[in-house]
Amino acid sequence: MQKQKVLVFDGTAQAAIDYLKANDLEVVSNPQQTDADFLAAADVDAVILMMHPLTENLLSQMPNLKVIARYGVGYDNVNLADATARDIVVTNTPGANATAVAETAIMHMLMAGRYFYQQRQSITDPTVPNGTGQEVSHKTVGIVGFGAIGQKIDDLLTGFDVEVLAYARHDKPVKNGRMATLDEIYTQSDYIILALPATPETQHMIDAAVFKQMKPNAVLINIARGAVVDEAALITALQTGEIAGAGLDVVAVEPVEPDNVLLTLPNVFVTPHVAAKSIEAFDAVGLAAAQDVVRVLKGESAKNQVNA
Repeated sequence: MQKQKVLVFDGTAQAAIDYLKANDLEVVSNPQQTDADFLAAADVDAVILMMHPLTENLLSQMPNLKVIARYGVGYDNVNLADATARDIVVTNTPGANATAVAETAIMHMLMAGRYFYQQRQSITDPTVPNGTGQEVSHKTVGIVGFGAIGQKIDDLLTGFDVEVLAYARHDKPVKNGRMATLDEIYTQSDYIILALPATPETQHMIDAAVFKQMKPNAVLINIARGAVVDEAALITALQTGEIAGAGLDVVAVEPVEPDNVLLTLPNVFVTPHVAAKSIEAFDAVGLAAAQDVVRVLKGESAKNQVNA
């Protein structure tokens, strides 16, 4: 009997590959950087997917595909309606990279709030503005999106003696504060952290009108998706002093382009979508994705299915 096949991307965690092989699956690996990479493995039964979009055109040419397991939390590179119409299960790995992403959010608060990157640049380039920033301690911190990552950020903020205002669709315990409305977060927070998925409902939810609600010392932290923020409005708010700064692990167009205006602003700290990049998170995410692939291919329910 022919083994079922799983397409992974080059560099997938060895723990995930070992788990797939231990469950008698054939593993096919390629860069997953172009449509051609997927079409070269069009007969696979499952895909463990990084960032390349799986379009309807691709799905239509992969007749055996039963499950797409996203190697991470966001799944905006998969059209759920298209997948569902083809009876393809789509999964993600919530919580598996929560610590890595939450640590990145804290780092961005410090780097963007205190202008540490600009301070470092000024050592070799005296023309770089290196203003004096604000501390995180004793501030009000808004967290928009309070899933595994948002809750971990709340936990890590404990030592800073902050008040956390958290927003989610459902109330949850907040270790360092309380649940709040979006308007409360926008108008009261010194730091606002975005930790929610990119969906049609969240597209550009942080726009010019929202920036006008924010305090002039507010620092926006985005470790979610670039699509959540209206980037043109963000640039204007930063240039005019409507807000004090921004720490961004994600931008509208990725990979971040060298001529992106955000990279030139003295009150912005940018990293290239690396929040989840830690040894521990990479292994945990890979294994979680592989486990759901095995469940689906065995005829069981996925643990983390995101489409109905």
